[in-house]
Amino acid sequence: MKQIISKHTAGVLLLAALAAGCNKQEKEYPNPYQGGKEQLGISFSQELPSPQNGGVGDVVTFKATGLLPHKDALEFLMNGQKAQVMAVTDKSISVKVPAGASSGGSLLVVGEQLFPVPVFRVNGKVSIDRTYQAGKGTNGLTTAVVPTIRGRYLVMGAFTEYANVGMSDPLYGLVLTEKHGQYVAAFRTDSAVGRNGVLYTGVQLPDGKFILGGSFGQYGKETGVFNLTRIHEGGKLDSTIVRVIPRIPPGMDPHDPEAEAAVDNSSRDTVPTFNGGFLGTVRKVLLQGNKLICIGDLGLYQQYFYENSTRDNRAIDRRWVGDVVRLDTDGNLDSTYHYDLVNHRGLEGPAGSLTDGVVLPDGKLIVVGAFRTYNGAIAGNIARLTAAGSVDPSFAAGAGADDAVTSMHYSAATKKIVITGRFKNYNGRPRPGIAMINEDGSLDETFAPGTFTDGTPGYSGQLSSGLVVVTGTFRKYNNVTREGFMVLNPDGSLAEGYNNTGRLNGFITSMVESVTAEGEPAIILSGLILSFDNTSLGGILRVVLSK
Repeated sequence: MKQIISKHTAGVLLLAALAAGCNKQEKEYPNPYQGGKEQLGISFSQELPSPQNGGVGDVVTFKATGLLPHKDALEFLMNGQKAQVMAVTDKSISVKVPAGASSGGSLLVVGEQLFPVPVFRVNGKVSIDRTYQAGKGTNGLTTAVVPTIRGRYLVMGAFTEYANVGMSDPLYGLVLTEKHGQYVAAFRTDSAVGRNGVLYTGVQLPDGKFILGGSFGQYGKETGVFNLTRIHEGGKLDSTIVRVIPRIPPGMDPHDPEAEAAVDNSSRDTVPTFNGGFLGTVRKVLLQGNKLICIGDLGLYQQYFYENSTRDNRAIDRRWVGDVVRLDTDGNLDSTYHYDLVNHRGLEGPAGSLTDGVVLPDGKLIVVGAFRTYNGAIAGNIARLTAAGSVDPSFAAGAGADDAVTSMHYSAATKKIVITGRFKNYNGRPRPGIAMINEDGSLDETFAPGTFTDGTPGYSGQLSSGLVVVTGTFRKYNNVTREGFMVLNPDGSLAEGYNNTGRLNGFITSMVESVTAEGEPAIILSGLILSFDNTSLGGILRVVLSK
């Protein structure tokens, strides 16, 4: 009986609670959409405009409805540049292509409302080279492109595919291409530097062999490589047979003929001919005559001492060398360059890090990075070393850059160096992350870059024609829309006709001058590239720069 009363009482209490909840006045919240702008009834057709492409001054017509009631209040922006509206009807709008226009999406602005417009391609002297047969390029970071003595290109990085080759048998960072991008199947690397390796740099020696540098511990099937090695022109590791300490197999009679054969076999080992490398990453390898200059966070130099090694246990000689080292082409350390013979170690080097370097025709080395001193001498993130590796006091950089320099590009034709980075000034003169300097380190005052908006330059260089190609994260230059890619005159102004392309989405690590299949001037750009000029791409492309 008590149980029945308990249930009945609980039910009554629950109903009372629900009734009280219903009678309580509910809290009202404001409408989040209240005050929004009314729809204007404007709609653009997804059809391409007429014409689909054109030049500055051409009149382009886009199909659209609902524009007529707003014809006196609308503004048309062609990839950021204001275009003159020529005519508005109930079915279309016609505009004149403005100066400074580039390919890409346009916007119609009515008050505070924006309406996207179909893509219109602006004609000009710059375009993606459709004769470059690299397909979609690489599927990952492409760090460098090295021209070869046979007119081909060595392409390196951290990718596994190139032009759809490598899907079943990964390439792991290295391919050879023909002049116009075709994959060279005869170049066999045994899967290059493996799953965890990255190639950053390379040079070709006069005999055709290549020196490769980066962050890797193997090449092909050979392990124990110290971030630097030498390969044949056909792609295989340059190997040799060396004598090591022989071993008698356990439990065998030393006088047994089989034991003698085993001992003789264990006294030989097949190893890389290039015997030398570093504990740290090699960022740049440069040729200085018949020597190699290596730049990076190298740390310890390492070399096998085969005379004290067995096939299973190799003796290693190590010594601290720092960030700049000179070797011969077999990997032996050159202790006459940037080296302290008294203490048997490399010189102090930068109080910071190095990012790039270039060897000038006279053999002197210019290095850049993030450092305030070099070998104890004041240096503003840039320094020049003599042919012996000491700091060159005649270098006229003065205070240098006031912040890090991330890349540099030397033009042998113009004898100019373009540096880019996070700096705002060079030797006391305003320079917004890009500057052109002479071989002696002095600022080239004739190149006066303008103002970057919403980003900075990343990798740039001067071509043999004198034009300067600038890439980066910027959206505008001198208030003209140039999204990540532009071409400047030698004085820093936008080069007329060369700034018609759309956005570069990604970053560039190297730039090499080339020609198209039709013989027009071009540049090969590599890096981590997602798209350019409204076209999806991989880590490498060739861009036409018509005269």
